Amino acid sequence: MPYGVLFLFIIYMDPTLVFGLFQDPEDKSEKRVKEIIDFSEHPYVLMGMFTRIIFRGDVVSNQIVKFFAEINKEMDVENLQILNKNMIFSRAYSYLSKLDLNNSFHIETLLDKASDPFLQACDLSIEYFTESEEYEKCSLIKKFKDFIEFSQNKLPL
Repeated sequence: MPYGVLFLFIIYMDPTLVFGLFQDPEDKSEKRVKEIIDFSEHPYVLMGMFTRIIFRGDVVSNQIVKFFAEINKEMDVENLQILNKNMIFSRAYSYLSKLDLNNSFHIETLLDKASDPFLQACDLSIEYFTESEEYEKCSLIKKFKDFIEFSQNKLPL
């Protein structure tokens, strides 16, 4: 019985389908090129990356400090932590700065997907950039935070 199933599989197997799974990188024909969907600029992804980087930044920073401390015992850990914190908040800001309040899709996504962790990440970012005296970054973050709070009727009167 198993041989009969194998025989049917061999007879009805279409070699173009099997070998079509492995594309030739040189083949640029239209039927071989597949469309790649890039979600990296989607506003929900941008919001999520901003929030995740802010809240996971300490874990990553501690891992980096531990790694370099094992390599070089005389390393200045305090300066490395400051550098890591700057890198984390700057990278998070780069995601948030791609959101556009003039784009209706971005606005809709902000209003639908904004959560308390996102607003807390905004607060932490504003606090960090205020300490480092980067007020233009604070103003952009505050603009998003105020827009969401105003839309959700959470602004104090």
